[in-house]
Amino acid sequence: MMYKDARKQEMYDWFHERFAVPSPEGGNEPSEDKYLYSCGGPYCPKDIVSSNFSGIFPADVINEVIRDLERENREWVMRRIDAPSFL
Repeated sequence: MMYKDARKQEMYDWFHERFAVPSPEGGNEPSEDKYLYSCGGPYCPKDIVSSNFSGIFPADVINEVIRDLERENREWVMRRIDAPSFL
């Protein structure tokens, strides 16, 4: 996704650098239409983005990015290449 607002783009890119949509290729195995989260999770964009950007950017800007991420997927897994800064 490309935003005109640099703040939104920063949050969106930051999230995608650290989290991915669960997929069988990523090492997760489907179990009754659900994935096993072997590396923690599932992670919710609202929790992650809010906790990292609240107080830095206005709530309406944060909430728009959260809505866009949740449209992509509501549950995410942590990428193995980088641990999020909130841990």
